[in-house]
Amino acid sequence: MKVLISAIADHAWVENGCLSLCRAFDSINAGKFPYVLPRISVALRLLVNRLEAGEHGLVIALTDADGKRLMNSDIKANFQFPPGAVSETSFSFALNGQNVSFQKPGDYVVNILIDGKIEASVPLYVREAGLKGKLDIPDKI
Repeated sequence: MKVLISAIADHAWVENGCLSLCRAFDSINAGKFPYVLPRISVALRLLVNRLEAGEHGLVIALTDADGKRLMNSDIKANFQFPPGAVSETSFSFALNGQNVSFQKPGDYVVNILIDGKIEASVPLYVREAGLKGKLDIPDKI
């Protein structure tokens, strides 16, 4: 199994097998703490080999530096292949959260676990406003 896409975004959804996401990001500049993010999504697209068909454990977890989970999805995904001779096919997921509270600035991470093994990690940097790093992207270009 291969992770093709893993991203944090303002919003993500799956429609007819297609993954869509709006405004991917990896940093938050908060005015005060605790900071409540009204909306956050994790977009995930997996490439699955026919030999891997069947049920697998899938965990998507947003954690702080101490390992405390702020947002979590723990599901059993049953990958089924369409009829035909395809050897691989992709599957998409979107985990949507609301009012996620960050108690303090720091480095956070979204870990993607498949059958208990971390297959991808997406960093999320939460900083105090005014301490912007060199990689921050403005809202308008």
